[in-house]
Amino acid sequence: MLRNRFAGAASIAALMAISSHAHAEESSDTPFNAVDILTVVGTARDVSDVGGSVAFIAPETLEIQNYADINRILRRVPGINIQEEDGFGLRPNIGLRGSGLDRSSKVLIMEDGVLMSPAPYSAPSAYYFPFSRRMNAVEVTKGPSTVKYGPFTTAGAIQFFSTPIPDEPAAHVSVLASNQERSIIHAWAGGKFAVDQLPVDVGFLIETYQDNAEGFKEIEIGDTGFSLQDYVAKVGLYTKDGAAVPQSLEFKFQYSDERSDETYLGLTDSDVRSTPFLRYNASQLDQMNTEHFTYQLTHNAKLSDAIEITTLAYNTDFARNWEKLDRFNNSDPFFSGGLDPLLSGSGSCDSLNEILVDPVNCPREFQVLLGPAGFTSPDDVLGIRQNNRSYNARGVQTGVNFIFDGMGFEHDLVVSARYHEDSVDRFQEEDQYRIDNGFVVRTTDNAPGTQANRLSKSEALSLYVQDTIRRGPVAVTGGLRYESVDTRQRRWNTPDRTLAPDSIRENSYDILLPGGSIVVDVADQLSLLGGVHRGFAPASVSSRTQEPERSIAYEAGGRFNNDIVNLELIGFFNDYSNLIAECTNSTGGSECEIGDTDNAGQANVYGIEFVASTDFAEAFGNATALSFPVSVAYTYTSTEFKASTASDIFGDINVGDEIPYVPEQQLFVSAGVVYDNWGVTADLNYVGETRGLPGQGPIPALELIDSRAIIDLAAHYEIADGIKILLKVENLFDEDYVASRRPYGARPGKPREIFGGISIDL
Repeated sequence: MLRNRFAGAASIAALMAISSHAHAEESSDTPFNAVDILTVVGTARDVSDVGGSVAFIAPETLEIQNYADINRILRRVPGINIQEEDGFGLRPNIGLRGSGLDRSSKVLIMEDGVLMSPAPYSAPSAYYFPFSRRMNAVEVTKGPSTVKYGPFTTAGAIQFFSTPIPDEPAAHVSVLASNQERSIIHAWAGGKFAVDQLPVDVGFLIETYQDNAEGFKEIEIGDTGFSLQDYVAKVGLYTKDGAAVPQSLEFKFQYSDERSDETYLGLTDSDVRSTPFLRYNASQLDQMNTEHFTYQLTHNAKLSDAIEITTLAYNTDFARNWEKLDRFNNSDPFFSGGLDPLLSGSGSCDSLNEILVDPVNCPREFQVLLGPAGFTSPDDVLGIRQNNRSYNARGVQTGVNFIFDGMGFEHDLVVSARYHEDSVDRFQEEDQYRIDNGFVVRTTDNAPGTQANRLSKSEALSLYVQDTIRRGPVAVTGGLRYESVDTRQRRWNTPDRTLAPDSIRENSYDILLPGGSIVVDVADQLSLLGGVHRGFAPASVSSRTQEPERSIAYEAGGRFNNDIVNLELIGFFNDYSNLIAECTNSTGGSECEIGDTDNAGQANVYGIEFVASTDFAEAFGNATALSFPVSVAYTYTSTEFKASTASDIFGDINVGDEIPYVPEQQLFVSAGVVYDNWGVTADLNYVGETRGLPGQGPIPALELIDSRAIIDLAAHYEIADGIKILLKVENLFDEDYVASRRPYGARPGKPREIFGGISIDL
């Protein structure tokens, strides 16, 4: 059993940690080394040897706009597909190169080397997402380097680096307030200290992030907006300078909670155009409540100049309950036995999406969603679900890096192993309600566990090896990942789990995921690259017969870097033998069973990614303190289904249809002026029109997600050493646009938000 393998791996990791004191003080220029050999390329390592696309967003870049929305941060990275949902980035939907983006389930989300999806194997949908405003840096990996992660390798990985313990005592606080009755506070303090009485040096960090907003949507009865708190504490032990084996041991604790009055219920097409920030009264009870805990212990030892080992053990817990409008029942159109029906009873008006897509055909049902004063609906017409779930993930991972020469070649070898367990416990109920004079009133109270009552568990052993071999101008990288996974799900039909489960579903798979790349330095400043890797995404734990997702991904391109101008052009081609998606509430799960997966068959995704950056002041030889930094990221993506099929998740698919929510054209441009103690930067994000359902040719109006060009502006003025006045505007020209059309109706993008505040660094 995998559990026995875990016991052995955990024992080894514990002995290594006990026998070691801690890490020699790392350079502040590379605070990411501790997890680099486990999961990351392109930060502490030289990206020039990477035969694939790696984007690193440095701390100084994140500081310019001070974004709290991960969607806005990632727009500067080519190849990323994003479906906005709430306007604030609370629950991102992120895909890479057409992989599918619902709840970011195809993308590996990590923080400091730890998988952050609440249950990455049992339920990969990222209902928890790290709050990006407290992050120190972000890295996005696509291409052959993706096989370093797993189990999902069809798309890529996003790694967050939290605030490191600073080398010297330091502190930071920033406070922002906006015109949307929003306040943001981010503060941390810490440092490393030499303690003569101890054989090791000691470091610590305490940090908090607070974000509260009234929200930009308006509802007659009820609230919108959110409130979230995030706390982090770190303690580290470090061997003193001159230690024979420099080591470190760091413990990290993180806790966050969130209350957001958010809904899946959107608007009709006419309402989103005329009153885009309206919310219908039927959604007044919708609210998400979450809690998240992380416990992490990371040990690093530099055994020699050529050998470094990192081990981390982790445990994450996540609990959520999203009370939200989920169903519409018009099977009983009469109210209290009356003769005049209040509902149509039509089969084409018995779901929330059908009502919002065609309110003219469903006027009586639409009246229920509006819930105007003086109107009373039949009982049990609205189904409001308590999506109550608890998650746990835990594991231990070790990685060893060897650097050596052999047979005339330079080798950079990484070997890594991880044992992981996770689980998700669904204990949900759905109660029925009516709308009564604008208020949502419960009419049937069902017992907890009667809607979804199941427990899913996974155990996984992952092994990984990668060797980068260099000789002269050529670097060849080969990587191989092995995943051995056992999953088990138990389902009960009654809330009483003392009875035997009514259904047990078990799956096991063992798979090898290879990847390889080559980089050739054709000149001092110019490199060509190419690579290929096997893409894989497991089927849902709930599925009994569903095949996993498989693909072969190729990319090729070049890089030019002369320390003034940086250019990168990469073409990619992903050949999916079977593209799958998971049924979730966020996809509109009324037509499928939540948790099941669906196969859309063969599909191709191909495109071009281009990145360029320079400082015009340096480029034209300006030696003054004035600088003009400019960066550009462009993505062209084409998608095509290669087979016809009927899908409850994707919709009806015909040969040649495009994959929904993948825009063909995306452009990001950032331009700034910085001089001495002030700076101004504007970010332009253009997203071409996108279809909400599979199709080809012109996009029907009710399936169209608008193209849009959004400009964000940020300015700072340093009034004293370490003290800055901040001003920023998101959506400068207050562009109105439809951001999404799922799961139920059209959803607007966020309107203009103006921030003012102060930042203090000590």
